[in-house]
Amino acid sequence: MKTIFLDNRFAKFILFGSYHTIMLFGFILTKLKELSETTIRHERTHQKQFFECMEIAAIPSVLLSLYVSAWWLLLIPLFYYILYGVEWFISLAYHLFTDERIGGGKVNNNAYRASAFEMEAKLNQDNPNYLKERKWGAWFRYYGKI
Repeated sequence: MKTIFLDNRFAKFILFGSYHTIMLFGFILTKLKELSETTIRHERTHQKQFFECMEIAAIPSVLLSLYVSAWWLLLIPLFYYILYGVEWFISLAYHLFTDERIGGGKVNNNAYRASAFEMEAKLNQDNPNYLKERKWGAWFRYYGKI
């Protein structure tokens, strides 16, 4: 199954600034006509994180859907983004009070870079063997490191 979409119209529509590639619900979308191996490894790491989050959310979501409401099944594909957003918000609050200079996007950039998901992907994107050697849930070890 094709998971990388180059020169994608949707990516051109949703991505702004210097952002050119995104992993969205397991698919890699980019504005570019080709991607470097480093960028592919970075986004593939996010794919693995996304599917691991789906696995984590699956059992509670199915149980809640059986006993409460079928709407809980939406938690399965959204859990990665919920974690990412909560982590970013907490990091943003932290950086608002600890960064010396506020403004110019520094606080937001620091909050983005402090994400466990981003730290794992960024720190291992240059290792060509990382995706083969990577253990399940490797992003957990980056929590608490800001």
